[in-house]
Amino acid sequence: MTVTETVLGITRVHESRAANTFRFTADPPVFLRGDGPWLFDDRGRKWLDLVCGSATSNIGHNHPAHIAALQETLATGILHTGTRLPSPFRARLYEELVSILPEELSCIQLANSGAEAVEAAIKAAQYATGRKRLISFEGGYHGRTIGSLSLTDGGSIREPFSVLHGLVDLLPYPGSPGTGSDEADTCLRRLSDRLEELGRIGDLPAALVVEAIQGVSGVLSPPAEFLSGIRDLARRHGVLMVCDEIWCGFGRAGSWFSFENTGVVPDMVTMGKAMSGGLPLSAVAAPPEVLKAWPPGMHTSTFQGNPLACNMAVATIRTIRGDDLLAHVEQTVEPVLERVLRPLDALERICGVRVAGAQAAVDIVDRDGKPDRETALHLQSAVHSRRILIYLGGRCGNSLMFVPPINIDGAPLSEGLEKAVRLITDELGTGRQHL
Repeated sequence: MTVTETVLGITRVHESRAANTFRFTADPPVFLRGDGPWLFDDRGRKWLDLVCGSATSNIGHNHPAHIAALQETLATGILHTGTRLPSPFRARLYEELVSILPEELSCIQLANSGAEAVEAAIKAAQYATGRKRLISFEGGYHGRTIGSLSLTDGGSIREPFSVLHGLVDLLPYPGSPGTGSDEADTCLRRLSDRLEELGRIGDLPAALVVEAIQGVSGVLSPPAEFLSGIRDLARRHGVLMVCDEIWCGFGRAGSWFSFENTGVVPDMVTMGKAMSGGLPLSAVAAPPEVLKAWPPGMHTSTFQGNPLACNMAVATIRTIRGDDLLAHVEQTVEPVLERVLRPLDALERICGVRVAGAQAAVDIVDRDGKPDRETALHLQSAVHSRRILIYLGGRCGNSLMFVPPINIDGAPLSEGLEKAVRLITDELGTGRQHL
């Protein structure tokens, strides 16, 4: 029995069905080694990783800076001391984080996952304002714990659970169905009207939570005036504006955080995923008057600030800065994605190609122009058959998503994308009879 057969057999028997392991295919690859943008299976075959662990492995696999950070931390013999004792690695991370954030956001609350960071932001906002209500936006993805799920759009993942019914307004985001041609203005009008209404009855929200780019929903980038309009409305009504940067943070959008591209400075920022190169770590950044308002122990977690994860995050930040990877995204990764994927826009069964930094989405539709998730799944499988890993996302699950490491060289990225584009073109063009 091969390693893959053994691993898959054990996993099928013992793993919770809620995990994603077998959602896409009954026989997913099992990887034994990684190096840069490549993953290697038990037959020694290499796969191009254009998923990055759902936007987690931003600087690729087996990066020397990450390995050195782990070795440095392990050499101390201290894997964790809990939250009551300070850590040199945690302190080092605080300094690195505030160096890349707006100066107003100088206080940090660490957590273990993106959803936990959103939970911390909710609680901090509620405590600081004394209010309970929240606002989020259609298409938003903020996690799957009860609080974060309450802010996440998606009926099938919300309906079975007791989310915060009645406390959360889900308002239109540019790209939402029915927002019309002047989408940003339409969405801002709806937000303004709702805030005015809540203000009149004395029930303003503690916070509104928004993604400057909706990554999971298909790389949707609203116009800058949408974010600046939210900023103005939040300030006018005394509502804390929280930018969720869990997907787009740490270079994915070609900047440290995607809100930077709009010129807006939010009141709070949540971050995670690529922060620590694969170890569980996330954070909330806010002004001291928000995160120092609550007393010690009001929000804590056993493993928050784990030294291994903290030092990995330090290595991530220093590598992005030292290797000038934000410029690499702007000058190499984004142009390659744009050049190779843009011709797909001409195909009848594709209704949109969107590129934002080191990420892209290609929307698949049927012959009537409706979202076609079945065909998107077929295409994802076909691309995987060429040993190229791509992601499936979008509001209707019909977007092929390309999420390469932000430090990938132009040549392997071009080669992999060109293979994928040829296959997609064949399937949707001359190969339509197969769909």
